[in-house]
Amino acid sequence: MISAHVPAEIVIGLQQRLDAQAEKCKELEYLIAQQESKIASMSECHRELQWSFDRDSGYIIKYMHALACKERKARELDEKLLAVNDDCDNKIKEITSLKYNEEQYQEDIEDLRAELALRAE
Repeated sequence: MISAHVPAEIVIGLQQRLDAQAEKCKELEYLIAQQESKIASMSECHRELQWSFDRDSGYIIKYMHALACKERKARELDEKLLAVNDDCDNKIKEITSLKYNEEQYQEDIEDLRAELALRAE
């Protein structure tokens, strides 16, 4: 309790200061509550972002795996295509050679016929 020896003005002054301090404490408590609410909201946003990041990372890994598989398949198909092209080139050379030989044989046959015709006369 307040002693009777303290003048009333001092008691009133102290009470006013105490009331002002209590009001400031209430304001600070309100500001702290606001900040805590913001922090909680930011934590929820962080959790959602982390979840999205984890999900998207999984998609990216799956996409990169699928892409690597497609690239490997494309390389295999390129190798097969090159082999087919080589085969085609070889067949074309063989056909060209056979045609040339056929033309030569035809010329030889015509020469022999002409020679036979000359001898028959």
